[in-house]
Amino acid sequence: MAPQEKREELTWMHVLVRVFLNSTTHPIEYAKVLIQLGHEPLKPYKSRTVFGREAFYYPSVFSYIVHIKNRDGFFGCYRGLGPKLTANIVSGIAFQRVTESIKFKDFDGDDVDIENLTMKERTQRFLQNTSRETAGRAAAILVSQPFHVIAVRCMAEFVGEEGQYTSVFTAVGIIYKEEGIKGFFCGLIPRLLCDLTALWLGKTLAHIINNYLLEDRDLKQYVSASMNFLASAMTYPLQVVSNCMAVSGSGLTAGSPPNMPIFSGWLDCYSHLRQVRGLKRGSSMLWRPFTGATVMMGGSLAIPTSSMFSQPSLS
Repeated sequence: MAPQEKREELTWMHVLVRVFLNSTTHPIEYAKVLIQLGHEPLKPYKSRTVFGREAFYYPSVFSYIVHIKNRDGFFGCYRGLGPKLTANIVSGIAFQRVTESIKFKDFDGDDVDIENLTMKERTQRFLQNTSRETAGRAAAILVSQPFHVIAVRCMAEFVGEEGQYTSVFTAVGIIYKEEGIKGFFCGLIPRLLCDLTALWLGKTLAHIINNYLLEDRDLKQYVSASMNFLASAMTYPLQVVSNCMAVSGSGLTAGSPPNMPIFSGWLDCYSHLRQVRGLKRGSSMLWRPFTGATVMMGGSLAIPTSSMFSQPSLS
């Protein structure tokens, strides 16, 4: 098999694997998006922290999925899967094409023996590879953003049950008619910042640790994955901002007051989410702390309700 044909086969195999994994895990991602948008249909429950302090927690993401299934049925758990898969396929192909087209003269390819390179050469190779991946990811995000916006809005319709975004073509018509071309790129900047910042942060930390702090080869193989996870956790708030911006002002119930303010820009969205302690929405699947207001009632923690502050009736 020719090298070009082998690369083509690997490309499509990678795309098919991504499609399979995204289809399998879509209900979790669906619930996560709704949580990021601030939709919490299930009542919090009281528990205790590891230090024994009383606290309220939202039910796990799996309880959330059961709630979706009970309301919309099994296939209702796959709302938005079509445009999401389209976004993943388009982004995967764009990433592959861009990264394959960028070549460097020195220290390029997987056949380079890193152990025989000097520290300067290792750093040069790291910068080359990361720059190439940056270009690939930026192109992938740019071409897939319209489908990403459609996917998020399809999922957001769970809140208000509008039923407008019935297909990708219908969604394209609605967005173009109501918002124009810019409607397809809502939330693009925070999504780019999230992905590219996580890329450079994770790669840079791994490069520094592997080349300046660690000598054990067995430990080095775990550093990259660990640093990527750390970088993703640090930039996660931008992912929440991006998905909120994809819905805010769209006319959907999930993106309109009182469920969500109409933001003037992504910085305004970030500031609001920071004030309401919403930047980490959806970051945990099992133990999800309740971030709303709490009061002490009779020596016990409680969630304030309107009845607590109503005037007592006169008999």
